[in-house]
Amino acid sequence: MTFVRDDLRPLQRRTAALLAILLVAFSVVLVRLWVLQVIQNARWKTAAENNRLRRLPLEAPRGMVTDVRGEVILDNRPTYQLLLFPEEMADAARTAAFLTRIEIAPADEVKARLDKARRTSHLPSVIADNLAWSQVAAIAAHRAEYRELDIHPATRRSLPPGATVAHLVGQLGEVSPEQLTDNPGLRPGQLVGRSGIERAYQDVLGGTPGNLVVVVDAFGKQVSALDEEPPVAGRPLQVTLDLALQREAAEAMAGQVGAVFALDPRNGAVRILLSQPSFDPDLFAGHLEPAKWHELIGDPLNPLHDRALQALYPPGSTIKPLFAAGALRDGVRTPSDSVFCTGGVTIYGHPYHCWQKGGHGRVAIEEAIEVSCDTFFYYLARDAGIDRLAAWARAFGLGEATGIELGGESTGLVPDDAWSRKARGQQWYGGETISVGIGQGPILVTPIQMAVAYAALVNGGQLVKPHLVEGRGEPPRATGFPAEALALVQRGMERVVAGNRGTARRLGSLPVRFGGKTGTSQVIHKQEGVHWQDLPWEQRHHALFIGYAPLGDPQLVVAVVVEHGGDAASVAAPIAARIIQRAFGPRAEVQAVTASVPPGWQATSPPSGLDAHPAAPPSAPAHAPSAAEPRAAAVGRVAAGPSNLSQTAGGAARREPRPTR
Repeated sequence: MTFVRDDLRPLQRRTAALLAILLVAFSVVLVRLWVLQVIQNARWKTAAENNRLRRLPLEAPRGMVTDVRGEVILDNRPTYQLLLFPEEMADAARTAAFLTRIEIAPADEVKARLDKARRTSHLPSVIADNLAWSQVAAIAAHRAEYRELDIHPATRRSLPPGATVAHLVGQLGEVSPEQLTDNPGLRPGQLVGRSGIERAYQDVLGGTPGNLVVVVDAFGKQVSALDEEPPVAGRPLQVTLDLALQREAAEAMAGQVGAVFALDPRNGAVRILLSQPSFDPDLFAGHLEPAKWHELIGDPLNPLHDRALQALYPPGSTIKPLFAAGALRDGVRTPSDSVFCTGGVTIYGHPYHCWQKGGHGRVAIEEAIEVSCDTFFYYLARDAGIDRLAAWARAFGLGEATGIELGGESTGLVPDDAWSRKARGQQWYGGETISVGIGQGPILVTPIQMAVAYAALVNGGQLVKPHLVEGRGEPPRATGFPAEALALVQRGMERVVAGNRGTARRLGSLPVRFGGKTGTSQVIHKQEGVHWQDLPWEQRHHALFIGYAPLGDPQLVVAVVVEHGGDAASVAAPIAARIIQRAFGPRAEVQAVTASVPPGWQATSPPSGLDAHPAAPPSAPAHAPSAAEPRAAAVGRVAAGPSNLSQTAGGAARREPRPTR
């Protein structure tokens, strides 16, 4: 019997290969399991927990802000936010359509918010706040369909004084991607301060957000809370502002365009910061819609512009007390020096008119301040020269930021020969000096700067730093003006109100006595014989008044600017007087101020929609000069040689400045 033996070696080889393949595959599976369970344990553990756990951000309530008397300026009120969990959103178009349908925002805006949330982070993002009850109900009813959405209780900023404090408080805005990168403690969608107190004291008011880890079911419904990191609320902040005076200023400025700034001249504590027109601060308490933002920035009166700190104005005659103090300090004038004002004077061969036709007669420094004699200050400017005028202005803090903690200040402009050569490519001409001597030409100031300058005039020559929180101020800086010179200037400013010829003498009968100076700064050259009230609003001159009280122990300096207000004595001065009476007298005296204002002064209010600065874009300073179109274009050169009160030097000058008072 014959046996045939099969060759099993091919089978064995195939079996071995199969076993090798199985071994390799099994090894790959083991390695992969090891990677998943050991190397990537944390990642996949988190992903698994996210199927049943949600980490909800807990917003930190921002700190309360109160005024110097403890009255609430800024607080919080409860509201509801809409959170989006980007990783759970399967169909963005479907979610966007739902949110548009319940009127969270227009379709384009909803899509933009969803896209931004997906790009920013895998963490939940706030895509809407201040939800209406109908929206809350709609989202709750569709919770099973839209697991990526959740309603969360939160707080929203509340401002009891409303628009009265809008520029002071400032704005909140959604944290930017750059801020998220720089500060890991911030969350996507979190609101942070963008301007005003909210920005300056973000570290105090902001607080620290917390977290709440909750268990949810398959429909996204919260079952229980697993862990909580409570938020740390922002700290309260008391500011130096006096809300009673702030409201009085707002009422007095109703319908006007301009600013009021007031401080304590003894230490720089800010009592009033008002810019008109204002805006509704509730718009910035949450997430501002783009349409509302474009409406604000498109307003020709530019309500977002903080005129108290940023708007630039020619100071007009309010500069005269500063130059008088400088002239007395440096010996350019003595208390007994005088000129005879006939209503006009010729300097450098060019005629200059005083605002008072027929002139003021013989006046020394006190009388010149009282009646705001232009002729006296034409001569003073000629004898001092532009560099000395500039040095006096800078000694009072003009031409630089005051340093208030709000930031964003304009520095203004104090011109001199060096500035002219650098900015305009030409030397300074003497005719321009005459204009600067009465606060016209290319000299520009902010209301806060003038308040600080006048504080130095009445507090013994100390330049204070304005501040809104006690302890944030700095020791005052000595200006170097002698007490005798400052006392003489103060007597002149007291006579502005109390003197028989004072430009604000109509307010001299009020119960609380005060001093100050009127100023009317030129916008365009007004033809002779044309009354300012007959001009279009945008062509009227700016009305200024800076006052202080009480006499003998000044505790309040008030700077008022009414854009295109016309006559300072009948427009700006009564506003400052009303505030001063409110600060130091009973309420009945405040009503007496209103009654003392001549009829028709309210007619200076701007017509609706009229641009207060037609020549400048909203972001540009008002009336700022440029190298291409210098405000004080010179046409001549000053002849060298000494001069005095009774002589004039030869030479051409710029066109005649507008007389001011």
